[in-house]
Amino acid sequence: MEDEDIRPYLDFGYQKVRPHITYPGFRRGRVPRHIVMQFVGREALLNEVLDTMLPEVTGRAMDEQNLEPGGMPNMEVLDLDPVTFKATVPLKPEVEIGDYKSIRVEVEKSEVGEEDVQERLERLRNSMASWEPVERPVAMDDMVTMTATGTVDGENILDETDTVYLLVEDADRPFPGFPEALVGAELDTLKEFELTVADDFPVDEVAGKSVQVSVTVSDVKERVLPELDEEFAQGIGEGYDSLEALREQVEEELKTEFENTAEQGLRQNAIDSLLEGATAVIAPVIIDNEVNYMLNEQAQTLARINIRFDDYLRSVGSSEDELREQLREEAITRIKRAVALEKLGEAEGIEVTDDDVDERIQSMIEQNKEQMGDEFQTPEITEDMQTSIRRMMHSEKVMERLVAIASSEAPEQAEAEAVDEPEPESEPEPEAESDSDSDETDESEDTQTN
Repeated sequence: MEDEDIRPYLDFGYQKVRPHITYPGFRRGRVPRHIVMQFVGREALLNEVLDTMLPEVTGRAMDEQNLEPGGMPNMEVLDLDPVTFKATVPLKPEVEIGDYKSIRVEVEKSEVGEEDVQERLERLRNSMASWEPVERPVAMDDMVTMTATGTVDGENILDETDTVYLLVEDADRPFPGFPEALVGAELDTLKEFELTVADDFPVDEVAGKSVQVSVTVSDVKERVLPELDEEFAQGIGEGYDSLEALREQVEEELKTEFENTAEQGLRQNAIDSLLEGATAVIAPVIIDNEVNYMLNEQAQTLARINIRFDDYLRSVGSSEDELREQLREEAITRIKRAVALEKLGEAEGIEVTDDDVDERIQSMIEQNKEQMGDEFQTPEITEDMQTSIRRMMHSEKVMERLVAIASSEAPEQAEAEAVDEPEPESEPEPEAESDSDSDETDESEDTQTN
């Protein structure tokens, strides 16, 4: 950097440190600049303003070269005399979406059959089941009250008293094979058995070892399903006049579910087809940032159910680096999808007006007011909130347009297509041009040295 470029930042640095400098003959904060420079030094003043200077200088350099960043630059100071630094700028991902108008996806619609209705009714029966005591040996799917102990190499690792336990086939709690071994146990009779635990079991103290188990069952209950009759129908929700009325309601709900599933499938297939015909150039640092975001999401999800991230990694037998590598392809797909949809929106001239945003906000307010009643308070509509809603609505419109194209229901947009694309102001970057057919490249970062 030239001296004239640095001078304003040295002035700023002087203003920052002057109030804290004391010097004989001058009041605090009144020390002249030339004395401060001698007392503090040029490098110290520069260090005070690097956090401001480097981003500003880098921003101007990017503007001069028409670079569109896709993330925060990585800046490295090489020298302070003269001031020299290196800025590595991750460029915004470049995606070419190809001939998206030729995308066609068949809508897979499923009809609701009698077996679908009957299956849903059976699920309702199970949800209304009661547990009745029985006097017989334990069977799978029973609910038992038991006292159980388990030892490994003489050390007690299981000690349960009057614990309620539901036998579920292939369950691994407390150990794999436990519910199967418990089948046949007699009431109030000690049953002993040995279980050999696999090496990959996530609990280290029993993995690859034999567990000696002793169990006494004091109570056995079996699930009793209600009869599928008029009385059953009257007990569901607010009640139905007849079993036939319940069947009709179940059928309508299933039709809605099937339609939603078909719509979701259509949307996903349309996106997949769009990405198949797209090429992308993505800076590695942007991929790394997306992986970091995904890891943070996963850690927060685990924290909500009181599972530490390190414990989760141990349970799946993976390291953080291995998990990062597993998430990498998904991260690339997420980035590519977001940029491809953005590109489609630009190509189709899709916009969200201020009136659209206002209408959506008003609709949201009315819905919340209806749900909360007198407790509802109209929220302050901030600029950030409006921006977020605008982005959400734009994504919805782009997705609707893609689905319409894929299902051959899109109207012609002659007006939008008649507008010529503006000529680029400069030649494309050679790196992006040479790698335009690849899904990922290491050459989508631009390095500036000042």
